[in-house]
Amino acid sequence: MKWQNTLNAHNIAKAIILFFVGLAFFLLMWPYWMEDERVFEVANPSQAYMFEDSSRSRHADVVEASITGNLDGTARVEIYYPDTIHRVWTFELPPGRIDSSGRWDFYDRKIRIDYIPGTAKKGHLKIVTKVF
Repeated sequence: MKWQNTLNAHNIAKAIILFFVGLAFFLLMWPYWMEDERVFEVANPSQAYMFEDSSRSRHADVVEASITGNLDGTARVEIYYPDTIHRVWTFELPPGRIDSSGRWDFYDRKIRIDYIPGTAKKGHLKIVTKVF
């Protein structure tokens, strides 16, 4: 009797539905979980820097970036497609504490990150990117 109650068609249908919902979630999140964050350091904010990041997957469609640190003047961080002048986003960084982030649609496996100094002479920035 107990086995008939636990193995009825209603419980089996619920288990199958839960399995496929879990599988769909796993497959949708797989690209995000597989990509590592890259960390880039700007030690001397008076100099220009250029960094590159890429995705391990064949097709990437999202780029995330966050910038933290401190500057005594202004600066700019620009995110580009790798070999073009097409800019994805520009962070205008004011003097003081920096804590900016964003997430954008992106249609390439690689990105280029340019740090462009303005009036900043002292400070430190950490740029964290993820392409997936």
